[in-house]
Amino acid sequence: MTLTLRETGPDDVPALTELQRRYDVAWFGAPEHDEDEVREGLALSQANCVVDDGERLIGAGGRSGTESSLVVDPGADVDAALGLLLPWLAEGGALETEVLDRDQRMRTALEVAGWRHTRSIFELLRPVSPEWVLPEPQWPDGVELRPARVEDERRIHELVYVDAGWADVPGHNVREFDEWHNIFMADREKNAEPVLAWRGDRLAAIALGRIFSDGTGWVGQLAVARDERRRGLGRAVLLEALRRRADEGASQLGLGVVAANRGALKLYLDVGLEVEREWMVYAP
Repeated sequence: MTLTLRETGPDDVPALTELQRRYDVAWFGAPEHDEDEVREGLALSQANCVVDDGERLIGAGGRSGTESSLVVDPGADVDAALGLLLPWLAEGGALETEVLDRDQRMRTALEVAGWRHTRSIFELLRPVSPEWVLPEPQWPDGVELRPARVEDERRIHELVYVDAGWADVPGHNVREFDEWHNIFMADREKNAEPVLAWRGDRLAAIALGRIFSDGTGWVGQLAVARDERRRGLGRAVLLEALRRRADEGASQLGLGVVAANRGALKLYLDVGLEVEREWMVYAP
């Protein structure tokens, strides 16, 4: 059977969704992405490709700045698909990609191709249930919540990448405003109402998130200004974001954290989240 690597086209979305479904079911037991989310991922990438075996898509790749993505049907010829996808990633200048720690075939293929494991990211998840009671946030004196306005968006971006030094944590990349906005702010139907904590006229902390099609309420970014830390503000903003997602109907709550960020990991475990998956980041 001959495999073909080609550029992704708009008509590939249903087949890509089916590929993602096969991947999700094989590794996680149930589908976790719908067509809209697959289409969104394509739009956020600068280049996309698929591997076609003549009957169906068995692999896909995406490149965006310093990041890239790989999806290969675990029931297909993984090595053959990666033999086409990995050179495509490297030729495009992709600096890193994530692989599920259990996916030994993909990890081995990356290592044989000269890629190396640089760090890990933990995905923490927990079902919403009566047994898990999220406490009321305790806000530091002088801090208040306000609804987000369009004019706040650049201020939120500045807090994340300047005041909170988001990219100071290894594994966090700086996103220019337009890319960041497209991911976290552009579509309010999928991106939930941000949590904005103010001290007077100064934005002190934020939490951004959404609810995915599988019911997961996700906290995508949580940031606290450096001079506002160690006052319980990060915990309060996190709890507020999680409680809002639960109130909006999320069936489970989650977020991701760089494994080496032990302070953040401890906070997330302390509020009741549990490590569910490890994603291993490889670089060529």
